[in-house]
Amino acid sequence: MTPREPGSSFFNSNDDDFVAKMKEAEAQIVIFYGSQTGTAEDFAMRLAGEAKRYGIKALVIDPQDADMTQLSELSTIENAVALFCLATYGEGEPTDNAQAFHDLLEEKTEEENDWLENVNYAVFGLGNKTYEHFNAMATFVDDKLKAGGGRRLIDVGMGDDDVNLEEDFLEWKDLLWSAVCELMGKDANAISASFRTYQLVPVDERKKVFTGEPAIANSFKHQRPPYSQKNPFLAPIRVRRELYKDEGRSCLHIELDISGSGIRYTAGDHAAVYPTNNASLVQAVAERLQVPLDDIFQLQAVDTFTRKSTPFPCPCTYRTALSHYVELTHTPSLNIIAEMVQYAKDEQQKERLAFLCSKQGRSEYNKHIHNRHLTILDVLAEFSSVEMPIDHLLELLPRMQPRYYSISSSSKTNPDRIHMTVAIVTYKNGADTTVEGVATTWFCRLALDTDRVPMFVRRSTFRLPRKPKVPMIMIGPGTGVAPFRGFIQERLFLMQDSEEQFGETHLFFGCQNESKHFMYRDEFEDAVMKKALSGLHTAFSRDQATKVYVQHRLRERKEDVWRVLQAGGHLYICGDAKYMAQDVRKAIIEILVEMGDKTQQQALQFLKTMEEKHRFQQDVWS
Repeated sequence: MTPREPGSSFFNSNDDDFVAKMKEAEAQIVIFYGSQTGTAEDFAMRLAGEAKRYGIKALVIDPQDADMTQLSELSTIENAVALFCLATYGEGEPTDNAQAFHDLLEEKTEEENDWLENVNYAVFGLGNKTYEHFNAMATFVDDKLKAGGGRRLIDVGMGDDDVNLEEDFLEWKDLLWSAVCELMGKDANAISASFRTYQLVPVDERKKVFTGEPAIANSFKHQRPPYSQKNPFLAPIRVRRELYKDEGRSCLHIELDISGSGIRYTAGDHAAVYPTNNASLVQAVAERLQVPLDDIFQLQAVDTFTRKSTPFPCPCTYRTALSHYVELTHTPSLNIIAEMVQYAKDEQQKERLAFLCSKQGRSEYNKHIHNRHLTILDVLAEFSSVEMPIDHLLELLPRMQPRYYSISSSSKTNPDRIHMTVAIVTYKNGADTTVEGVATTWFCRLALDTDRVPMFVRRSTFRLPRKPKVPMIMIGPGTGVAPFRGFIQERLFLMQDSEEQFGETHLFFGCQNESKHFMYRDEFEDAVMKKALSGLHTAFSRDQATKVYVQHRLRERKEDVWRVLQAGGHLYICGDAKYMAQDVRKAIIEILVEMGDKTQQQALQFLKTMEEKHRFQQDVWS
């Protein structure tokens, strides 16, 4: 087989003509994904691999690379099925690569209710119930496809990452394959043996060897703008200082130098960084599987119609792959456990692995592996007879994704620096293994000025009001205060030598202890002195017998909150989505009911209208 360049194709048809590609590949299933962190894409690839086990060919397509109006032509292929794995991003928004598809469906009118007649489809959503707009993209697409005359094979899958996304996906795809096999006249119980998607091939000596670049060989050695997700800028760390450190908790202030890069940012944007796995973890995996770390290898797609010719940039060394291209701290998914079975030499371990990945053993997998947050190394240690080829494991492990941080500076005051506020993550899992946050602990190991951070900027809609006179309320406990530090810096800059009127601005900040965790205190108190902040309202949860949080301070300042919102002010929340954001939202609703003399429903509608007008914005995570 002649190796392909990453991303190249053997198809003779036009790049965006996915129906023609299906016919050329004799495929009956097309799988589209909307992915921001890589999980939806991974699910799509897994579905394509499983289709092969049923004797069905499937293509995985990025919707931004396809002419999605051709969905109406899918019925020209007998029993064809369109599958969608769709994540919801931000406040109910589509992922970047699914935005155009979302806009296409949104433009469809009620008169076009038959454009997808006889088109078979199914949708799986990747979401998190802690967010208000749970799986909004998946339900939107499912409703639109049905309204367009499509034939829904099974109900939309509502994956919940707050509980067990993997389990939700497995339950959905069990129903899916039953429906697909029935449609295509296949035996759902007649599953072929495991198929590899990629295989080792001889290294092409003419190819450039990747050294950690996400897409373009030698882009780290020869830096050229513009910088992006595929072509990150290598930024040195100029400042790294402890904001606090106590009892196993730590938070860093980090400044990246972007001078000469041409990178521009606005307060509220995100800095994205590509981290590197800990060298000791890489070494441990290599020793367990007897990997020659500095050998160069190349993986190539087995089938010519596989969406990606390589699972990650190849050729590269095994050290590079394990360090830069795969996640080693994630809990292994069931498909990885299933592939281990064939490599177990001990019969009892083989039986145990086979049970864990069976339908009957899923609850045991959840209890023993998923809920204990075991890593791939933990599982390999427990099942010591597994002799899995490193190339197969690398094919299956999830691809390393960039980590996103709210920028905590303003380009008005720091045009050549990007500030980040980073909480260090470490914890003990169920195997008593110390698991480190890949990026946060990596920041601690980097040498100032000499080591480089591959990074780019992702634009955000989290923005200051266009007019300075508009009042605003900012709620950001812990590291959630990061973007508001940038907002305050910008306000201070704009106030210099300005006669313009500035709206009142309130910051609600919370942490455990005032003496230990009150980050950026001097800056915020200075902003109060200089009138950039009208009010600094703090909640220190552990400084008294009864815990006090930002939602309590909001209720105490209910007159201020109502005055700002009634005057057309902006409301911002940044931080934890699971508890804080929901508690704050509840407090705001209570204030609207009491101070605004509204019913519960009227208060909810008031907040919804604010959201629609971009006066209520959230930058939250779980």
